[in-house]
Amino acid sequence: MRPVLQRQATKQDDWRYQRLDQTAAAACAFAPAIMWVAEMVHLREWGWFRGSISSYHDVVPPGAFFIPLTVAVMIFITNGVVVENHQVHVMMGLYLLGVILFDHDGATTIPHFFFAGYFFVTASLLDLTRDDEINWSWRRWLGEWLTLPWVLLWKNMKHFRTQWPRVAIVLLPFIVLGGIAWLVPDFRERWLFIAEWLALVAVVAQYLAHAADHEHHAAH
Repeated sequence: MRPVLQRQATKQDDWRYQRLDQTAAAACAFAPAIMWVAEMVHLREWGWFRGSISSYHDVVPPGAFFIPLTVAVMIFITNGVVVENHQVHVMMGLYLLGVILFDHDGATTIPHFFFAGYFFVTASLLDLTRDDEINWSWRRWLGEWLTLPWVLLWKNMKHFRTQWPRVAIVLLPFIVLGGIAWLVPDFRERWLFIAEWLALVAVVAQYLAHAADHEHHAAH
């Protein structure tokens, strides 16, 4: 069944999967805005955004947090299963699922930030690894979940040396804004939300650019 789906995913005239994939992915860039606006609508007053995207886990209505992130999980996992050599997207979806399932404070703080960190670090490497013929079994993919970002970096070090700006654009918001927050105490409460949003936009932009390139080559 899977090879059939993979062939269909490259025939845009026959199957509209990629259009849906691109539209849903683009919408994910607005997830933080949805959470922020939803809370203001609920409170019926203007307010600053919270300290991080994860801190909206208890926003009212709850769907403002869970629905956009769950859609993103589905996008990554579906793309990883359907499109050939995109298995790494499945791991991205599982990392994001961990962010949703484990709260950012309390007893689940450590797994939450582990999954969040791995999501963004792995996302920064996606442009180096997409379409690589990594002939791993699903068992190995799942077995590598703890070391996957570093394995991918090691295997693609040659690409990293020439394409490091694609990695940097995802990770720099955390480094730059984190440094500003360290120097400006008043900024410390909100810098992470902005950094996560900028990194998310970068991830979505790279995802859409790759999808468009994939579509172009498939059409020929």
